[in-house]
Amino acid sequence: MDREALMILGLSGDPGVGEIRKAYLNRTTQPRFQCVVFEDPELSRDFSRLHEAYFSLLRRMSESGVEMTAPSSPRDIGQLLFNQGVYFMIQQNFLRAGEKFQEADRIQPRTPLVKLHLGILLLKRRNLYAAEKYLQEATQLLPKNDAPWRYLAETYEHAGKFKAAETALRKALELNPSLQGIAARIKALAAAARGGSATRSRSLLDRLLRRR
Repeated sequence: MDREALMILGLSGDPGVGEIRKAYLNRTTQPRFQCVVFEDPELSRDFSRLHEAYFSLLRRMSESGVEMTAPSSPRDIGQLLFNQGVYFMIQQNFLRAGEKFQEADRIQPRTPLVKLHLGILLLKRRNLYAAEKYLQEATQLLPKNDAPWRYLAETYEHAGKFKAAETALRKALELNPSLQGIAARIKALAAAARGGSATRSRSLLDRLLRRR
C-alpha cells in the first residue's frame, strides 16, 4: 500500500476500496473545490495531489489482485467522472475533459459545476451557441457564483454581443466585488456596443490557460 498516498487522503492502515473512494470524494467535494479549480494554481495542485493519490492506490490494489468494486450511487459515479474531467482540465487535455464532463452530465443531469465546465470547454472550442446554453443554465444553478457570468460574458463578447457581455460582467461584479479588471472590461464593452473602436481584450479563459 502506498503510505504517502494514504496520508494525502487522510487514511492509514489497510483500507478497502470503498473507504479509499469515500475519503477521496469527501476531500474533492470540499467547499474550496466548488469552483473553477483550474483558474487557481494552488487549488489545481491540491486537487491533482488528491486525484493522483486516489488512482495510485487503486492501481496498486488492482495489481495485487484486489477486486475493484464500482460505486453503486449515480451521484458518486457522476462525481468521479466530473473529478476526472477537472483533472484533465488542469492538464489541459480538453478533449478528455469534455468526454468525462459529458459522461457525468448523462448520469447526473443538471449538476451545476458540470454545466459550468461544459460551457467553459465549449467556449474554448468556440462553439458559442452551445457554450451560451450551458453557461446560462449554470447561472441559474449557481446563483451566487460569479464564474458562470464571467464566462458567459466571454461567450457573448466572442459572438459580438457586446451589450449582453457588458450586462453579464456587471452581474459577475455584483456577485463578487473583489474581481480585478472588470470595470475596464465593462467600459470597453460599452464602447464596443456603441460602435466605438475599443480593442477587444484577450479572453479571460485564454489568459488563464496561457499562465499554466
